Amino acid sequence: MNIMHTQPSRLFIATGGGAGLNPDFPCGHGTAALSLHLLSQHGEVSEDIGIILPRCAAAGLVGGALAYIAAAEGAAAADAFLADVDAAYEKATREVKAYMADQEAAQAACCEAGYRSQGREHTCQPGPDTTA
Repeated sequence: MNIMHTQPSRLFIATGGGAGLNPDFPCGHGTAALSLHLLSQHGEVSEDIGIILPRCAAAGLVGGALAYIAAAEGAAAADAFLADVDAAYEKATREVKAYMADQEAAQAACCEAGYRSQGREHTCQPGPDTTA
């Protein structure tokens, strides 16, 4: 990360979003890039943006942000930020594991419709003959 003291051409104030990985844009180390989908909702105006960020660049940005937090607000503030990151990581880990287990169960079922409807509906079985 380069320490810069410049102003961006436009501010995008994120109010939410999501994260994932994008293997189509690996960093120089060969690891998949982060894929960030940021949302901005202010009153009735909403917009979104997708950002592809190589992991090594992301680590540099977070490290730089931590250095600025510590310099401006003290080491305790930087530690509090890291604690928030750890808590978010733990929560996201549980959500990702639950999502992956759900996807595996849906694929293991005879069909996704049967899985999602607890066996009441199926797309894998032919329906009644209605041509007569």
